Amino acid sequence: MTSILRQSIRDLELVVVDDGSSDDSAAIAERLAQEDGRVRLVRRAESGGPAAARNSGIATAKGRYLAFCDADDMWLPHKLERQIACAERTGAPLIYSSYHRIAPDYHASAADFEPEGRVVSVPAKLTHNDLLAGNRIGNLTAMVDLKATGHVTMPNYQGAEDWALWLAITREHGAAHGVQEPLALYRAEQDGSHSADRLRAIRAVWRVLREQEGVPRLKAAWYLGRSSVAALKKSTI
Repeated sequence: MTSILRQSIRDLELVVVDDGSSDDSAAIAERLAQEDGRVRLVRRAESGGPAAARNSGIATAKGRYLAFCDADDMWLPHKLERQIACAERTGAPLIYSSYHRIAPDYHASAADFEPEGRVVSVPAKLTHNDLLAGNRIGNLTAMVDLKATGHVTMPNYQGAEDWALWLAITREHGAAHGVQEPLALYRAEQDGSHSADRLRAIRAVWRVLREQEGVPRLKAAWYLGRSSVAALKKSTI
């Protein structure tokens, strides 16, 4: 949360979604909201998973640009500034960036951390066809221009929620553009995390390809193979 509030662009809102937590997360967010008027807390009575939590935040957000940051990730100070400049330059409905992949035990405040770990690089542009072969857009780096897309909702394909949204956006509104500078820190997955369930993710990828995108079975199997290989490569720090 601190890494978001310390962005070089100060005119922002931080919608914190507490997805039925049993620890003191909500209390921490409430204290921060009292200190900074840009913070708002949305509390869910029970956990609904990543898509439900993100959609609660989307429904509450008031700004033109929509960006995501999960609880274990961080943004570098110029993330939003660089991405808004890219959106204005390209007119793209979806902007993303490279990012640092850091170890699970990495701990530092937004004021003093040093980017480390492997840089996951991205291409300057991704079309809908490019994304059918696998998710190249880290959720923590994505920024949606709602003026271009209208209201969006993250589909509930557990393990591939964000990818399903990127596919829908690029299919309906055109290619996504990337900032090749790393602008965020992604904490490598830990046991028990949503992204650690590989089997569920594979099933979700198949459902997205077949149900949402209507890809024929043989072509979907080919895309699934490419996506699985790419995911294995990305999981190595």
